Amino acid sequence: MDPVLIKLAIGGIAFLGCIGLLFGIGLALAAQKFAVEGDPKVEEVLEVLAGAQ
Repeated sequence: MDPVLIKLAIGGIAFLGCIGLLFGIGLALAAQKFAVEGDPKVEEVLEVLAGAQ
């Protein structure tokens, strides 16, 4: 294969990896910012109803 094509392929993979890393970090930050705490009453009701099937 041509070395230029190999360099191009490696560059493309690196570029996509960087984009994926940036989106991953952005999603992690958004998940922390918009996190919702659960209501303990809901969990108590689910525990009581879990065996009702």
